[in-house]
Amino acid sequence: MPSSSGNSHLIRYYSKLIETYIQLSLYEEAEATATRVLAVDPSNLVVRLKRGHARRRIGHLIGALVDFETVLSITPKPDTAQVLHHDEALRQRDIVVDVTGCSYTELACAHPSQIAEFSAPLLPSVSHSSDGEEPTIPTRMFLDEPLPTNCRFYNHLGCRRGKKCLFSHAPDARSVRDNLGKNVCLYHLVEKCKWDSFNCIYSHSKDDLPSEYTIDDDTSKPAWWTDTARVEAVRGLIEKRDARRKKIHEQNEHARQRNIESNKKSKKKKKNTDNDTDNDSHQSTDRNASGSNRLRDSSSSSNSNCDETTLVIDWETESESDGELEFEDVESPDLDLLSYGIKPCEHEEAIALIVALDNLHA
Repeated sequence: MPSSSGNSHLIRYYSKLIETYIQLSLYEEAEATATRVLAVDPSNLVVRLKRGHARRRIGHLIGALVDFETVLSITPKPDTAQVLHHDEALRQRDIVVDVTGCSYTELACAHPSQIAEFSAPLLPSVSHSSDGEEPTIPTRMFLDEPLPTNCRFYNHLGCRRGKKCLFSHAPDARSVRDNLGKNVCLYHLVEKCKWDSFNCIYSHSKDDLPSEYTIDDDTSKPAWWTDTARVEAVRGLIEKRDARRKKIHEQNEHARQRNIESNKKSKKKKKNTDNDTDNDSHQSTDRNASGSNRLRDSSSSSNSNCDETTLVIDWETESESDGELEFEDVESPDLDLLSYGIKPCEHEEAIALIVALDNLHA
């Protein structure tokens, strides 16, 4: 027998489902789901408070008053959420008392059978057997596991796998339960399902859905899917809910895209920083290598320039000597004699040469 602590995540799921049903004005489904959860965890005051709210909106005033009085019978712990639940149950009870015109004690005396009917399942502290010694055990002690995808076989012809099925048999916010436990498509009931009866994972059959509900004074109230006005109201609420979900989904997608882009930019910036660091190291190495190359080039160029200068000097020396020889042949030979320290008049050959030259010019 599984304990309620082992079903804590399931109870949270079903509690959220009850709240969703109440927001969509599906109070009959909210009451049925809450009763199913209380069969597993009778001490869950939050679910009992939600069931009382759903019962009050349906018209089960006695059942709602029983739920509110059950919540008020437990003393809340100070500075906890139980105080808020206690205050809400007190406010809801006062509303029911104003409508009925009598208190819970008066109703318990006037309608004891209805009080016992709507009190089930009782709290563990007051749930006793007929002899008053041992507490009774709830008849249903498990909840269907909510999985991402609903079981199509379970909602149509029936699933033979049971708890071993890899798909969900649990109710959700897109379906309502019929008397056989199948999940009937909520969008089909408001004429908005885009799938046909064969392709939809939910049931499209209304045969096992109750056509009416019995309220406290033994009068019948038609089910919401048989009332055109209720169907239109539920359709509007579903459209608003889907619009909110779509907006939230788009916001989450934009945020995810921004995160992806920011991560890409940060990675690219980090990569560029690493590349700049590598380039700086390579440039410093290249500068060192180019500096050494320039030193080698300068030394080699200096040596080549020295050789060229020597050749130019040699070439100039040869040209100058050739010019001097040419100058000596063409010009007066007296300059050459004077350069050797010989005066023309002091040497006999020089005198004879001068005389010969004079005669020649004469």
